Amino acid sequence: MPISDDKSTREAKLAEALRTNLRKRKAAARGRSDDFDPAIATAEAAPKPYNVVRKLLGISHRDGGRVALAVELSAPFPNPEGEGWAVAVRLTGDGGQFDTESGKAAFGRDGLAATRKALDLAQVALDLASTTHDVRWPDDERPYDLSAPL
Repeated sequence: MPISDDKSTREAKLAEALRTNLRKRKAAARGRSDDFDPAIATAEAAPKPYNVVRKLLGISHRDGGRVALAVELSAPFPNPEGEGWAVAVRLTGDGGQFDTESGKAAFGRDGLAATRKALDLAQVALDLASTTHDVRWPDDERPYDLSAPL
């Protein structure tokens, strides 16, 4: 009987999250004009400038091109679309769904809860970036451990 290993559990959860997000990305790429994403709409109301919380290097799987990746978070702000608070998340440099003017927002009942969810959302953004880029630390180009928390 296999022994439960935290690392293998994390890897399984990460793989499932990637599959789910890839399905969502494919659905979004097919596009429907009636789609409304409250995470995008709320992020547009986020206070600017965002704070850079992690700088990384992305090496394209396709052509080996190098890009600077930056994970950015806004300050917590009251959710203009409803109850609670929000924090906007951007990942600049990869050209993915988080690499927009505003990014996407994470929601919580207060600023701390929204910040915690934003960190989870930033992890998803990095996971998605890893499908097109080899994500590394910029100083010594060591591989970035995607299973480690931010």
